[in-house]
Amino acid sequence: MIQLLLGIPDVLSSLLRRWTTFSAAATSQMVADSGTPPFMLRHSNPAGLWSSPRLTQMVEVQGARMIFLSGQTAADANYKVQSSDVRAQANAVYDNIELALKAAGAGWDNVVKTTTYLTDAAHIKNFRDARIARFRNLKAPPANTLLIVSRLAEPEFLIEIDVVAAVPAN
Repeated sequence: MIQLLLGIPDVLSSLLRRWTTFSAAATSQMVADSGTPPFMLRHSNPAGLWSSPRLTQMVEVQGARMIFLSGQTAADANYKVQSSDVRAQANAVYDNIELALKAAGAGWDNVVKTTTYLTDAAHIKNFRDARIARFRNLKAPPANTLLIVSRLAEPEFLIEIDVVAAVPAN
């Protein structure tokens, strides 16, 4: 029984490798800071999944140190929200994410995955516009999951985004 259980990860890994068939549009990107070995980001939209300029369906990371950033809101350093406009909040959220990424020696190119929480589906367009503007200079946008939730931690929060990023391993 123990041998069977130990073999499950190998079976799952094998199945995952077989499933992961990349489309011709897949991009590979070597990322490295000066003096550190590069790591590989491979962006792809596997055949059979829809494609969008707003996100990449799958991003593989090899040889990196991973950063997991808690959900960021439009709250400033004093935990105050300056606007009730969702686009202004989205930009404030992205500014907070950028501050955290810089503190870890990372930038937008290092973002692998985001999860976005909106309190109203009516905010989707404004969020997408802010996201496209923030990621417009990237070779490929990160993967993203978008959820509509009944509320966030504070009633004035309209949007929250958490981030997974990858930087060269030291």
